[in-house]
Amino acid sequence: MGNRGASILAAPNIRVNTRPPKKRPDAGLTLVEVMMGAVVLAAVLVGMMHAITAGWQMLDLARKQTIASQIIRFEIERVHLNEWAQVSGYSTAVAGVVQPVDTSFQSVATGFTLKRTVSVVRTELLKITFTVAWQSGTGRSYSRSGTTYVGKNGLYITYSRS
Repeated sequence: MGNRGASILAAPNIRVNTRPPKKRPDAGLTLVEVMMGAVVLAAVLVGMMHAITAGWQMLDLARKQTIASQIIRFEIERVHLNEWAQVSGYSTAVAGVVQPVDTSFQSVATGFTLKRTVSVVRTELLKITFTVAWQSGTGRSYSRSGTTYVGKNGLYITYSRS
């Protein structure tokens, strides 16, 4: 028996195959590989759709903020062009007067509301604040406001805030 074991070890024609077998060229993908690929593709598509939606919402918000700023700037400039007699006639009794957005903005300002608030700082000096409000496509409410001080003898100071 001892002789037989030595002849197996010494046999020169026996090889141990350590490499994995090569795929045949006509072999396809397994069902598991196809399913994993479909899951990865679905995850990428969902992520891309979310990114596109978020980008659209940011673009819509930026566009509406720009429109609101333009409406406020327009109204402040309109106040500056008026005579003191007309500006001093604005009502200070009401907390805020909702007024229609100028017709020059009607094509882009659908859904915007404009509110004018007038307060007396001291004799012959008024603080006029315009606030524009709107809702985004997601239903969230936004507003922007701008304030100007108007004096009887020509003081015009303006500032805006978000």
